[in-house]
Amino acid sequence: MTGRRGGPLLGLALGLVLAPSTAAPPVREVYEQSVVALTVTYQGWDADRPWAKQRPGVRQASAVVVEGSRLLTTAQIVADATFLQADKFGRSTRANPRVEFVDPEIDLALIAVDDPAFFSDLVAAPLAALAPSEGTLRTVRWRNQQLESAASRVKRIVVESSTFTSVEHPFLTVETDLDGGGWAEPVFLEGQLVGITVSQNERRARVLPVEILARFLERAKEPATYRPFPVFGALWQLNTDPALTAWLGQVGEPRGILIRQIPWGSSACGVLEPWDILLSIDGQPIDAEGFFAHPRYGQLRFPAIFVIDRTAGEVVPIQVLRGGVSLDLRMMLRAYPAAQELIPAESGSGAPPYRIAGGLVFRELDGEYLRTWGRDWASEAPLRLLGRFNTEQNGQTPERRRIVLLTAVLPSAYTIGYHGLENLPVETVNGIVIDSIEGLNRALERPQDGFHTIVLAPNGFRREIVLEAAGLEAATAEILEEYGIPAAGRASAPLPFDPGPPCPGDY
Repeated sequence: MTGRRGGPLLGLALGLVLAPSTAAPPVREVYEQSVVALTVTYQGWDADRPWAKQRPGVRQASAVVVEGSRLLTTAQIVADATFLQADKFGRSTRANPRVEFVDPEIDLALIAVDDPAFFSDLVAAPLAALAPSEGTLRTVRWRNQQLESAASRVKRIVVESSTFTSVEHPFLTVETDLDGGGWAEPVFLEGQLVGITVSQNERRARVLPVEILARFLERAKEPATYRPFPVFGALWQLNTDPALTAWLGQVGEPRGILIRQIPWGSSACGVLEPWDILLSIDGQPIDAEGFFAHPRYGQLRFPAIFVIDRTAGEVVPIQVLRGGVSLDLRMMLRAYPAAQELIPAESGSGAPPYRIAGGLVFRELDGEYLRTWGRDWASEAPLRLLGRFNTEQNGQTPERRRIVLLTAVLPSAYTIGYHGLENLPVETVNGIVIDSIEGLNRALERPQDGFHTIVLAPNGFRREIVLEAAGLEAATAEILEEYGIPAAGRASAPLPFDPGPPCPGDY
């Protein structure tokens, strides 16, 4: 199939085409009547001082009008939003919209405007049926009362993780003439919406393709029964070592991927095992480097199979080689939200849990905290924390929900001898293994022989902290008053889903 500019059209096998029933209006008119400027005032929590909020900030971004008189933008744009303004046609005609539905895992959000008159001179952008694999697109936004329309040339289609989450799906990678983009600008091909930008580095932008937008919009019509995008979840490696392949019982050239670990609650939990070779998913053979042949895309990374045609809750056939024997199995697809990770890369907009106990400051380890070390946090954060993030991020189990850190010690007479300790993982408190801030709270209610004993993970500073239990409450009250801290803690949020049975021995 070819487009009007001669380039082959690629698409996810969606079967969903949203197009106007009448002839499309002129291209520039579509831009003017379908693109809205957003001003988002936001205020996130201070990851280093979890009882406080950061200073408010402002984002200038874009949204596009879609069917149902809604505005579509990215989830990251409305994160921690406290106030929204929408401007249309680049004029001062404004509305105060509200966030109606967000899927942070796929990085999309729907915004509603309660005043119907706001949409009286707006039209929903017609959605293209497929995303183009080549050619020149138009990236559009309002800025300083002017409509900017810049050429964006498709370079390639890649399968990558969504923003801060483990959902992997195809992105359009474009080289754009738009300066400072990546703020949810809609991307068009001859008046039809083909995607929304999610990031931009210099001239290279990532675009969430229209097939993903269409699936999100269709499912979001019924928020109560919204079906999330599924994730494979298992940790895997290339199967390119002939010796290892032969040792695992595979005959001939290596094919399929090697399964290493299976996180609790993932699609593979209870189905796959470490050292399985995954040969095919839903009838699609997988090669030794993790690619499959898509009929329109060509060679794509296999995790795209789950997002292209499937939703969470569906069951797909898979073929594995286990101990030299080929097995035909069935796998139920599941979502894998950030809250299900032992060390969430993205903690969302929720208030971070913490506990202050007599000047000892505890919080759970997550990506937000690691990013307090700045843009180069992946090399600047303490190695003992980076090592856990790199090797244990997906290692949550029913008995181990989070890694709790002693992040700092606020000086007081009660904690003399322990000042200067920071960023040390906690193993046990009063003999109880600590799995979350909520677990820490319970452990502090059970001192042993009049003392609180806190055992830290092996480090070069201190292995154990011992405090008199009788003085804890008074010391905590003194610290809260001295430092102007509103409360001694905030409990961990319960899991908003059922991850299913554990995967014994898999992680």
